[in-house]
Amino acid sequence: MELTTLKATSRVLGANRENKRLRKAGQIPAVYYGKGTEALNISVSAIDVRKVLAPGKRYTLLDLEIDGKAGNPAVIYNYQKDAISQAIEHIDFLKIDEATPVKVRVPVKLSGLPVGVKTQGGVMAQETHYLMLSAKPTCIPTVLNLDISDFETNVTFYAKDFKLPEGVTLASVPRTVIFSISSKSKKKDAAADVAAPAAEAAAPAAAAAAPAAEAK
Repeated sequence: MELTTLKATSRVLGANRENKRLRKAGQIPAVYYGKGTEALNISVSAIDVRKVLAPGKRYTLLDLEIDGKAGNPAVIYNYQKDAISQAIEHIDFLKIDEATPVKVRVPVKLSGLPVGVKTQGGVMAQETHYLMLSAKPTCIPTVLNLDISDFETNVTFYAKDFKLPEGVTLASVPRTVIFSISSKSKKKDAAADVAAPAAEAAAPAAAAAAPAAEAK
């Protein structure tokens, strides 16, 4: 499999101040682990990581060149960001091999205006924007695209309805709702169904209050 080289430097796991020093120097603390590999604490260049995480490259297949030694195949399995600056603060690199599937979180992108909205007055709501998939490293999709132009009203599309690429299987709950298109009339009927019992319950209370008010 074709790998992109990413240089890394081994580091000694230390106090938080050491991680802060690395980040100020433009490095990101990270760990490299996987089956048959002892976890290695490393750091990588923030600039190099931004290139690897550019749009459409989330699961670039990497060869971590640790202290000048290549031969460490990996993908960015997870990363943490600062809540305010959104700068990446830590990365988990997962060791990979061509034959072993890995679980990945892939974005769902819907395109097109559904017939149910365009001509039937329906309302479309996207419920899920990411799905967990299991795929061999060379088969990991960057995004799951779905053209929803032909969908009519009163439709619910589930994760299990996706036609996944070869070598990819669903790891999310099959009945995870991706999107739904409902008719406005049904929404009005549902609102009326909720409002009617409330009005009926309020009527006896109002009737009971009227004599009391007259007595005053």
